[in-house]
Amino acid sequence: MPDENLLSRSLILIDKHAGPTSFGIVEAVSIALGVRKAGHSGTLDPNATGLLVIALGEARKAMPVLTGLDKEYVGLILLHRDVDRERLKEAMAGFEGEITQTPPVRSAVARKPRKRKVNWFKLLAMDGRNVRFRVICQAGTYIRKIAHDLGETLGCGAHLAELRRTMVGPFRVGEAVALDDLKGMTAGKVRKILIPLERGLDVIGLPKITVKNGFERAIRNGSPVRREFLKVSPPDGKEGGYAGVYGEDGKIICLARFLGGEGPVAMPVRVFLP
Repeated sequence: MPDENLLSRSLILIDKHAGPTSFGIVEAVSIALGVRKAGHSGTLDPNATGLLVIALGEARKAMPVLTGLDKEYVGLILLHRDVDRERLKEAMAGFEGEITQTPPVRSAVARKPRKRKVNWFKLLAMDGRNVRFRVICQAGTYIRKIAHDLGETLGCGAHLAELRRTMVGPFRVGEAVALDDLKGMTAGKVRKILIPLERGLDVIGLPKITVKNGFERAIRNGSPVRREFLKVSPPDGKEGGYAGVYGEDGKIICLARFLGGEGPVAMPVRVFLP
């Protein structure tokens, strides 16, 4: 296997197969790579397939910015009665934009109505009552609930028959590996598919704050990121939004939240081991 420092600070993209839980896939990846701790950035139902972004070791501390990434899915909805194609497309368009969902009974969150944004919900193909679709949506959107609610809107009933996650933020399922393939990989091949934490955070566009040498210890001990610490001017950031704080060597020191006003720039919330 690759060296422990790389394994403990990387992301890996797995193409989940139908059957196991997302937690089960994470456990299997941990065993295959010999990593003590790992976590995923968003659950897929056991019967769903597709992309799981798995953070290894210290990279799990980046979960606050990984779990919030938009998701893309393709899937199959089965209508319970025949529906006109144009009426279906019109009903699907009504789910684009901000929607309100109550999580299903079998969910890990409280069953309270919450708003989610659907950027795209389009018909790919229709064969009788079989509806192939593509959806791009905010993290935490329940696609099974959209399928059910679409059936209610149409007055015919419907349920989700198949689901595959194809993107998580900028990460694509075409870049992922199957679990069985991972188990048979040499150390050299594993090294090629690991995404070092810093590169992964660059790919998702996390704002970057760079501090001068000598201030890393103060930040790791909980000091706010003060303006006199900065190597370059800080990026624009929304108050309360996340940023990565980096040393001059390009290694991330912590995940921080932007502060408003003229005082310190940001406050550390998750500190990475050196």
